[in-house]
Amino acid sequence: MRVGICDDEKQARTEVKKLCELYFNQKESEHSYIEFESGEEVLSYSMQRENEPVDVLFLDVEMNGMDGIHLKEQLLKQRMIERIVFVTGYRDKVFDAFGQKTIGFIPKPPAYEQIEKMLTIVSEEKRENVELVFEGYSGKQHSIRLEEIAYFKAAGSYTEIYSYVLDGTGTECFVISKKIGEVERSMSAYSVLRVHKSFLVNLANVVSLGDVILLRNVDEKVPVGRKYKERARTAYAAYISDKVRKRI
Repeated sequence: MRVGICDDEKQARTEVKKLCELYFNQKESEHSYIEFESGEEVLSYSMQRENEPVDVLFLDVEMNGMDGIHLKEQLLKQRMIERIVFVTGYRDKVFDAFGQKTIGFIPKPPAYEQIEKMLTIVSEEKRENVELVFEGYSGKQHSIRLEEIAYFKAAGSYTEIYSYVLDGTGTECFVISKKIGEVERSMSAYSVLRVHKSFLVNLANVVSLGDVILLRNVDEKVPVGRKYKERARTAYAAYISDKVRKRI
């Protein structure tokens, strides 16, 4: 697990790292750290595609320069920082900090039990983020993590798969030689839902679901077919409820 710690006070970063070490020592789990003194440093790191993605960022809310709330909004646009835990002494800022990447909030100074809970959530979600392998129509193997998939689109006897790029510049597409119905059956165990005769979406990346679906950092509005509408709404509500329950 790659852990990021962002706080403009060195002592605060050291305390979070020490508690993380207690957790990893007990789990005997591979891990690494990267520390940031400012939101600007995190943003700069996240824009470099050659950098290693960060599984969880422990982020202070109040910092000199860019604060944690504004940084979170910038990080929603890319995948280099996967999840955020806010570490804050300002309770009135908590509601401003809610967002798609945010998995929790812990007060300053943090206690071990709080760090343990957040790292356990990240570990469990990483296990669920399975690596999938698709064979392209040319025979090339494409390996991709579940959370990196935005949506699938039918293209006759083929299916286009749209996945996110790390630096937040949008999606890239590759084509596999399977009809979308075959893809739907193969993805039935995952958070992938048929919403139209020509579209499957990854619920993990849905921002809103109505007559059309908005996906994070995707310009295309995915249509919702009439016969899929009620099922899609029910499935999305259940997905969100389950995600919230696991993170509480």
